[in-house]
Amino acid sequence: MLSLIISLIVVLGVAADPPDQETSRKPHELFPSLHELSEAEENRLDEVIDRFIDYDSGKVKGPEGKKALSEFNKLGPDAIPALLRGLNKAAKIEHSCPAVQITKKLAKMLSSSKDTELLEFARENAGAGIERSRHMGIIKDLRVLCMLRKRTVIQEGLAEMNAAPQLKGAVGPPADPFNKTVKKMTVSELIEAAGKERGDKLKTALLELGGRQGDQVIGALGDAAASHDGDVQQLAREQLTRQLARLKKDALKEKFKDDHAEVRAAAARVAGNKKYHLESELTKLLEDDDKPVWQDAHESLIKLAKGKDFGPRRDADRAERKEAAEKWRAWLDRQSSR
Repeated sequence: MLSLIISLIVVLGVAADPPDQETSRKPHELFPSLHELSEAEENRLDEVIDRFIDYDSGKVKGPEGKKALSEFNKLGPDAIPALLRGLNKAAKIEHSCPAVQITKKLAKMLSSSKDTELLEFARENAGAGIERSRHMGIIKDLRVLCMLRKRTVIQEGLAEMNAAPQLKGAVGPPADPFNKTVKKMTVSELIEAAGKERGDKLKTALLELGGRQGDQVIGALGDAAASHDGDVQQLAREQLTRQLARLKKDALKEKFKDDHAEVRAAAARVAGNKKYHLESELTKLLEDDDKPVWQDAHESLIKLAKGKDFGPRRDADRAERKEAAEKWRAWLDRQSSR
């Protein structure tokens, strides 16, 4: 459900908590939208968040618990770095409620931030050091939100700059004609552009491809999703998942056999997200040669099995993955015989 909440925040532009009123304070040296905090203030924020984790985990109750909740609810944007630390701590102790509530608060704040440095910091640090957690889904959602919001802020800034009159001697480049013609391009022309363009032009082409349909589009997005550029890879994966989410169950199942590893991985993710019971096919993907494919297949199997987990580990070798696949098949056989 958190994925839906985050999507609504992005689409509707829900207002975040109001910024701190202490405008006279020194700005943060890394994040211009925040204030510089002393070590004592940072420690105090950590204490507030730790107490909230204890409250939401049921360890603190009564008046003390109400106080912990009240102090948590009052936290403003200056607490974002501390909230990220708290999220990672809550995710590690595997308790569901604190991690979800902290993520919701972060999503609300970050969804209206215009601080690109802060958004990138949040994207990089959400889930930092966590290799396996039941909360990886909501952490990934938060990372995507940060990426989308950062892109929106950049695009809005470019739009304002391009819309300004280009007077003689004015500073700033004229509007890029590529952005005006991209919507008129055919799918083949967009695929060609995605293959040769770089930077913002490449991202613009990928965004436009994401709105088109067909196997050609899926293949091109699969190629782009294999990029070594983190932002390009994330954007292509997002658009690829959006494409495959439109497919019906049988059509999605065919994508498990696609030549592109990123397409197979995205199909595995979508199967879990849409609750398509394709467990037998997902079990086969556990023995796929590409790590993202079998890892996404594993996560979807856990979702479909409502939390049951027969492996493999995230760093499993081929033999361990084969053994895990056999365990999943045995469990599926037991379910079907009931």
